Amino acid sequence: MKLLFKTRIKETGGRVAWLKSKDSSQFLELNWYPKGYKYGGKQGLDHLAFEVKNADAFFTKLARKSKATIKPFDEGRWRLAYVTDPDGNWIELGHRLRKKQKKH
Repeated sequence: MKLLFKTRIKETGGRVAWLKSKDSSQFLELNWYPKGYKYGGKQGLDHLAFEVKNADAFFTKLARKSKATIKPFDEGRWRLAYVTDPDGNWIELGHRLRKKQKKH
């Protein structure tokens, strides 16, 4: 995999790196958080993220089976939502928002 970029996460004190395989359209995002970071699942996994066609629809379907959720919200160019798996790990669901149309 090729490293696309890495940076610090101001809000958490952690670090993030994005990687991509040569012939793939998918990305791997690796996050590291300092000792004592209060979020994350029981296995030390912070979260898994999936790009979906409609974050709201996937959230509605999966939220019924999840113990904890974060309702859909917009962040930058993304519509995001979160649910937990049976082990308490966060699953991020997201789709890219369309560019805002300029008013004439």
